[in-house]
Amino acid sequence: MLVGLPAMTTRTEGDQVLNPWTRTTRNAPYAVPEDLPHLRALADTQVHPSHARYKLNLTLPPEPFVGLHDAPLVMLLANPGVSDADPAAYARPGATERTLHHIANAGGSPNHFLTHADKTHPGFRWWSRTLNGLTKRGHSHDELTRKILAVQFHGYHSRSWRPIPYTLPSQPFAFHLVRRAMSRDAVIVLGRIAATWKIAVPELASYPFVVTPRQNRSVQISRGNFSPEDFERIEQAIKS
Repeated sequence: MLVGLPAMTTRTEGDQVLNPWTRTTRNAPYAVPEDLPHLRALADTQVHPSHARYKLNLTLPPEPFVGLHDAPLVMLLANPGVSDADPAAYARPGATERTLHHIANAGGSPNHFLTHADKTHPGFRWWSRTLNGLTKRGHSHDELTRKILAVQFHGYHSRSWRPIPYTLPSQPFAFHLVRRAMSRDAVIVLGRIAATWKIAVPELASYPFVVTPRQNRSVQISRGNFSPEDFERIEQAIKS
């Protein structure tokens, strides 16, 4: 799945791994500058009509992660999706700027889709649906915005997921966030692209605090989508 090596290693300062998303371009195409040559080369190969749903949309701000970086519950996802409503949603005053601020903020920030509460934004709708099983059990959005970190395998939008045949220079920071989560014994939700994540972060294969949804393509956090033991772990993480 992952062939080749990144063009550069993750930047560090002392013992700190630097967040590459602080350098995201401020206008479209939105990307970490070091990623752009690889993203353009990828786009040049996607010439067949069947490739359209896999093309990365760089007119939307990237969303490599959502939430505080030290959250006790971590969801490992594929990449941000694209809906027909996204272009208009991100064109609203402040919407793109909020995302760019969030991904550049040291330590992350509470889930901005829920804290800003633009209830028509596709991001708000996705998170509300995903966390509905928890809100029904009395967990408020205010609580959940601080307790959950979602990390994407890469941060660029597309309608459908397909692995990129290269490790982008920005991706090691996501792997760093996962290793940090493991070092603090966070509960990690590992679903649809579990095999891909385990190639990138091999330690996940033996990590004892991984929980797996019953529906491989669904990350909805609900009692019906996890075993009783795994759902109890999730709730204990949120309450911690």
